[in-house]
Amino acid sequence: MKKIYAVLLSLLLGSLLNAAEEPSKGFLLFKQCAGCHGADGKNKAFGKSGVIAGQSVEELMESLTFFKESDFTTHSSTTVMVKQVKNLSNQDLLEVSHFISKLK
Repeated sequence: MKKIYAVLLSLLLGSLLNAAEEPSKGFLLFKQCAGCHGADGKNKAFGKSGVIAGQSVEELMESLTFFKESDFTTHSSTTVMVKQVKNLSNQDLLEVSHFISKLK
């Protein structure tokens, strides 16, 4: 079932790109975000977050850096974000921020 979901998600995300373009690193990194934030970045993850699509690169970097540098240990949506970005480089955060900022 997970494979089917992954294939469908990839197809849906792929429709956001021009077929002739090579997928950007930001696009590839965003795949792990889409499960909660939606393929278009418009889902309110866990019903709590704001819509991330179209936020500025600066806003996104501030949020992602906050989660990366945080050390939350209680189970919540915050810890999900901490785990998602913990092993990403600052360049990865910048790449995914640029991708998300272009989602409308």
